[in-house]
Amino acid sequence: MANRRMLLSAEGKEILEILTAALELERPMVIHIALAKSIASNESLNENLDPKNKWTIPDNIIKEKDFLLFKHLLIQKAKRPLDDEELHKYMILEIENGLRILNRLNESKSSMQDLRLVIL
Repeated sequence: MANRRMLLSAEGKEILEILTAALELERPMVIHIALAKSIASNESLNENLDPKNKWTIPDNIIKEKDFLLFKHLLIQKAKRPLDDEELHKYMILEIENGLRILNRLNESKSSMQDLRLVIL
C-alpha cells in the first residue's frame, strides 16, 4: 500500500521548499513530518486552497508501514471509516495544514533555536 499522486498547492510547495532547506532534509521526510504534526494538532483543516498552480506529490512517497500507520491515524482523527478517495483527500489536507504549522514554528523561533527541537 502507498499513497496515490496528490496535488499540493503552490503556497504549500513554497513552504515545503523553505522547510526542506531549514531542516536539511529531503522532501519526502518533510512531508512525513508535516503529516504527523498536523495529525497530532487539534487545528481545523483549511479546505479552501488555491485551485491553480498545483505541484504533484508523486506516488509512493508514503508507503507500506508508514502509509498504514497514517491511514489509521487519519481514520481515528476523522472518527469514521474513510474510503480510498476520502483518505487521500484528508491526507493532502493534513499535509497542507502540517506544512503551515511547521512554517509558523520556523518563523516564530529565535535565531539561536534549532527548528528540529522546536518541532518536538
